[in-house]
Amino acid sequence: MLIGIGFFIVGFILVSLATISFKLRAITNKPAWGGITLPSGLIGGIALVIGVIIIALLMR
Repeated sequence: MLIGIGFFIVGFILVSLATISFKLRAITNKPAWGGITLPSGLIGGIALVIGVIIIALLMR
């Protein structure tokens, strides 16, 4: 259960970081999907989904 929560929290933080990076890069007129946006969004999204699946399976 703690592993699922850990994956969920890490995924949530990385997706949040990607969102903030996307907005800041768009405001500063840089390519919005450049920098850390795409890698952190992808890794964070995958970790978030894995965390939700682990939590859902253990809650049954």
